[in-house]
Amino acid sequence: MIRNIFITTILLLFCTINAQARIDIVYPSANQATINAPSTYITGNTNKNASLTINSEKVKLWEGGIFVYNVPLEYGINKIKIKSIHSGIRENRVIIIKRNKPSAKTIAKTPAYKQNTLGVLYAKTINDNSTVREKPSKSSQRVIDLPSNVILYLDGQQGEYYKIQEKGNRQFWIHKSNITTPVALAKRITPQIKNIKFYTDKKYEYYKFYLTHPVLYTLNQQGKSINLTMYGVKNEKGEDNYTYTINFDSPILGYDCYYEDNNLIFRKAKLPDFINISSPLQGIKIFVDAGHGGTEKGTTGPDRVYEKNINLDIAKNLIRMLKEAGSDVTYSRITDKNVGLRERVKTAKDNNVLISISIHNNSLPYGGNPYLTHGTEVHYYNENAKDLSLIIKTNLAKDLNIKDNGIHKSSFALTRQTNPVSVLVEAAYMQYPEEYIKLKNPQFRKEIAKSIKKSLEEYILSLNKQI
Repeated sequence: MIRNIFITTILLLFCTINAQARIDIVYPSANQATINAPSTYITGNTNKNASLTINSEKVKLWEGGIFVYNVPLEYGINKIKIKSIHSGIRENRVIIIKRNKPSAKTIAKTPAYKQNTLGVLYAKTINDNSTVREKPSKSSQRVIDLPSNVILYLDGQQGEYYKIQEKGNRQFWIHKSNITTPVALAKRITPQIKNIKFYTDKKYEYYKFYLTHPVLYTLNQQGKSINLTMYGVKNEKGEDNYTYTINFDSPILGYDCYYEDNNLIFRKAKLPDFINISSPLQGIKIFVDAGHGGTEKGTTGPDRVYEKNINLDIAKNLIRMLKEAGSDVTYSRITDKNVGLRERVKTAKDNNVLISISIHNNSLPYGGNPYLTHGTEVHYYNENAKDLSLIIKTNLAKDLNIKDNGIHKSSFALTRQTNPVSVLVEAAYMQYPEEYIKLKNPQFRKEIAKSIKKSLEEYILSLNKQI
């Protein structure tokens, strides 16, 4: 009898614990936060059969008890009262969000520009990714990443940036950490082009410019043409910069420029000699990047599923499908581990892949509304990746039956590289319940991979038609 009472008590206690209301707030991640926006979203989960209110408003519970709710914010202190009731048991939570009133903008004092008065200032790049920017700011547009040992002449300094002394319609700035200590010279040494050589192999076309020393250069694609400008190198008319236009009959795929000693080499990838129409990915080299990983979790879903794991599963499905289609596939990770951005880019480049695909799923800024901003989108940076971005985005929206959120020109580490053709896919939004629930479904993740693989086939076939 005592034993039966004990078992009954344990069962009642177990049922009571399971029946208790609970609230797990995922975002905001702290009970107090400052959010300077007209609204914020609250994400989390509770018992799937609970009744949930936020500020006395009934909140819809999605599959598994997840919730995503947008809350308007007033200036000052906002108390967000969250209440969950399940089987007569209640839990209350309060989140305090402060929204500051906009104040008169404090204009940051721009460091004065110090004109060089020492004649000619000479320096060399010291890093293999020495970034040249359009303005003296880290947030300014990148122009190009130069290798080490490129000779630069400097016009002056603003803050921690030096202005590169070149004539033309553009300004170039470089951070002092990327160059040797500038020294004054009596005069500037004008570089010369000694020769230009064209050659080819099975994978690439090459243009080799024999220079007296390495110089600043830029690349600009316009359709099937590349304009390579070498600054400070006088052209045939005696003008200060030398622009060499390379015209191609076929679409421009991956390309890059690099130095061998003093010689600048432009290299453009070729399509394989033969495209199997019935199996267009046969022999195509493709890099698949599963975004985030390890301690880099990415965004977090309302019931604490991490983006990094969803990205990885989509990537593994895509890798398998591409291999089955005969592609030569390399990847950044197939396990949950940290991989640096530069390491990802280097892996793609070192393996001479034709196409790079980075897999992600989207998040919102703190003032975003999950019910307004959602869908699939693809990011690119260079013109040679625009067509592929459009094909992937269009197919994903159609195949997955989700909102088409467009293609976007974005300066990301995994989109900036020109060799290979590089895109970053944001398959869906983690904060939009309908898309998040789908992302948790293994079959949906396979459908994402299937759609991307189909898009790659279409892209290769479209290139083949233009040859």
